[in-house]
Amino acid sequence: MKIQQLTGIGKRESNQDFICIDGLVSGASFFLIADGMGGYEKGDEAARIVSENIFTFLNYVEGINEQNVQQATQKANLAIRQFNIKNNIKSGATIGGIILEKNIFHIFWIGDVMVYQINKDKVLFQTKSHTLINSLLDSKSTREEKSLGKYKHIVTRSISGKPSESSIGYRAIQYSEDDSFIICSDGVHNTISLERILVYARQENGLQELENQFLKEAQDNYSIIRIAPNDPIGI
Repeated sequence: MKIQQLTGIGKRESNQDFICIDGLVSGASFFLIADGMGGYEKGDEAARIVSENIFTFLNYVEGINEQNVQQATQKANLAIRQFNIKNNIKSGATIGGIILEKNIFHIFWIGDVMVYQINKDKVLFQTKSHTLINSLLDSKSTREEKSLGKYKHIVTRSISGKPSESSIGYRAIQYSEDDSFIICSDGVHNTISLERILVYARQENGLQELENQFLKEAQDNYSIIRIAPNDPIGI
């Protein structure tokens, strides 16, 4: 399996993204990006707390399914609530994750961290961000599309201590040969297109080229994980 990861600060003062790549006791592989919410306090700590709580909970369940992943995010949500009360602040994070258990990819997300399933250059599946603009589009709002842009960065779900906003999106996928998966924070998909990421992924020095692109263009923290199950070469 080939795993690539990259994270950086962009034009921000600190990196509030947190990448977690680890193995569960069951033998499953765990991949997660938590993105500390912009405009909130201690986003870097919130992203770390969320990641650690989700991983710890799932490390001791008998199997991976939607219910167990939802319970893990609820545990993380409670931890953030306690953290916020203790520090008298507002903080939280959005997440996008994958758990590889045997030949099944369990994909889950809250907010606007994106997850993609790619076969060669074709997108077979991509998550739908929990954002206000998507909610308005789903409700077939009569607003003009150009006026919806201001809602692009407003998330409707997050792990921020509010149980009503922490419901996960979930999809279980059995992967096939030539499939690969990408998890990326909004600092990535708001900066460059998925097509450009895939171009870099095919290059021998693609990770360095991708980082150079972010160093030039990224306004926000950026984090990306690429997982290629059938590639024997690891990084």
